[in-house]
Amino acid sequence: MKILICDDEYTNLEILKKHIMEYTAAHCIKADIYATTSPKEIFESSTSYDLAFLDIQMPDIDGISVAKELKSRNNKVILFFITAFDEYQDEAMDLHIFRFFDKPLNIERLYSGLNRAIEYLNESYIDVYIENKNRHIKVSVDDIKYIKRENRKNTIVTNNEIYTVRCKFDDLISALPNTFFYLVHKSFYVNLHYITEYSYKEIYVDDTRISVATRKQADFHKYWFNYVKRR
Repeated sequence: MKILICDDEYTNLEILKKHIMEYTAAHCIKADIYATTSPKEIFESSTSYDLAFLDIQMPDIDGISVAKELKSRNNKVILFFITAFDEYQDEAMDLHIFRFFDKPLNIERLYSGLNRAIEYLNESYIDVYIENKNRHIKVSVDDIKYIKRENRKNTIVTNNEIYTVRCKFDDLISALPNTFFYLVHKSFYVNLHYITEYSYKEIYVDDTRISVATRKQADFHKYWFNYVKRR
């Protein structure tokens, strides 16, 4: 996990870094923490982060601008704003800020916020074992187009990669949210966000044709149109 801390006040920076290090150590979380008093250094780098703690009011470049840049690199970055000012909060809400912290920092609120952030990250990724590479990786839930069961193997098709994984199909799909995934067939668990063509009996994800099981067609038809209304 990569964590960024940016605050132009060095004392605040060090206090926050100390407590985040203590938190990650206590929870056995492997984290690379980059702390800086200069927002310019962030723009000079191309590094993406999983979590970022930003002071809003800083000279030259404010925290809002830094947050927008970090979002452009990783849309899933969890953003915390640490500030003694509330005049920026309306603009900050457009960036879906995870939590605001006032100065001076309340450590209990910090730890509570970190707990929620870790829960959110755990829900946003699934941990899978890649059979042909003999290693575990985390796959972003949002990037998964569909999962296909083929005999004893399962294939995860994502935006950028296709993974063959070793695990039970039911265990795999149970780790994914059912708000936008649907089991259209006993061998296909589909992310509705990626459906490019729909009919009562079949769907397409890009050029892949997927049949909707006969006994699931009526229920999926209702589910699909409720999903469309929510969009």
